[in-house]
Amino acid sequence: MQFAHRFSKTTIILFIIIFLTVFLGLTQQASAHATLEKVTPTENSVVDNPPNNIELQFNEPVHAKYSSIKLFDDKGKQISEIKPDTSASTQTLSFTVPDLDSGTHHVQWHTMSADGHEISNSFDFSIGKATAGHIDTSIPLYEKADFWFGLIRFITEGSIIVFTGVFLVNQLAKRQKIMYFATDQYKQPIIWIIAMLTVMTGAMYLMTLSSDVVTDIITLQTATLSQTPFILTIVAIIVLLFLFTLRNMMHVWYILVPISLLVTLSMSGHAWSQSVPLWSIMIRTMHISGIAMWIGALIYLVFIIKTHRPYDVKQIRGFLLKVNITAVALIIISGVLMSIDQTNILGIWSNIQTWSALLIVKALVTLLMMLLGFYQTTRALKIRQRANKKALYLELILGLLLILVGVIMSQINIPG
Repeated sequence: MQFAHRFSKTTIILFIIIFLTVFLGLTQQASAHATLEKVTPTENSVVDNPPNNIELQFNEPVHAKYSSIKLFDDKGKQISEIKPDTSASTQTLSFTVPDLDSGTHHVQWHTMSADGHEISNSFDFSIGKATAGHIDTSIPLYEKADFWFGLIRFITEGSIIVFTGVFLVNQLAKRQKIMYFATDQYKQPIIWIIAMLTVMTGAMYLMTLSSDVVTDIITLQTATLSQTPFILTIVAIIVLLFLFTLRNMMHVWYILVPISLLVTLSMSGHAWSQSVPLWSIMIRTMHISGIAMWIGALIYLVFIIKTHRPYDVKQIRGFLLKVNITAVALIIISGVLMSIDQTNILGIWSNIQTWSALLIVKALVTLLMMLLGFYQTTRALKIRQRANKKALYLELILGLLLILVGVIMSQINIPG
């Protein structure tokens, strides 16, 4: 009775916090993800005279302080790196360029949008006449910080999702008084490994930023920190992981902390670039929670198989069926809401880009996982009274692929 009273009190406090957060969040607006709309000279154009300025026009203000362009000649040799004429937040960046020779020139630009995303691209233009069709200034993939950041981010976020999902599903099994596993001896080392991965992810993220942004972050410039929410997310995850290691806390503590990890994880993508960030965070939390529960249920079943302990197949099947149905519902509903929230649905199909293609892949992977899960629960466990290992491992691999696709989608531009 005392525990129920404490739990009830905690629930009321949480409800008040969530209500206040929702109220405050709905009154806040965040700018959309910045995209380049126009360049002068125009891309692939041939101009008669050397331009005095190069202009980049965006759909919304960007941070000029963290912007620059690099100029290359038609041989791919860098001519100069130039900062914009202003350091204020502006929708149009203007760069005064030195006298340029005739021929084709390559421009690489980068800037930071209002939501903290660093965006970059390149274009060519020619003076007098075109002297090159394509100027290659690219570096090998393995030398790009973005590649290593994406890889370590996938490992870190995947580890958090998998660990949290397994932990919560195991707690649900314990609550249902069916087979569960003692995790105390494994929990602490796993948490510290994830914490180290999180620190590495933060370090790799800093390597993707320009030096002036990194300097402002290290010196704790409030304005810059508020524009780089991923850094704040990293710090929050590390704090929550530490809180998860605390011993002898109320049972509800060990439920709220992993849920908070999933909420925090949902803040690391495009959420802050949407018109109502809180709504975006809520539906992303639903989506990530669904994936975590689904993969957690799969690994829970793997543990059952590996232990070779006798278990009630009917009981386990019923439990997994409920978890999977809940997870699938969360993933599908939140997936549709996220697509509507992030972009124009018609724009996804009328302007197929990498993000659109990955969305299709994500939908197909989800469908395959649903079919495999349906087979596992309606045939393997129900009729044959045992799990199909091949189907189980394939579904688990597809679940990890689902996480990978989600991480990639969170790092690239969304079509308008």
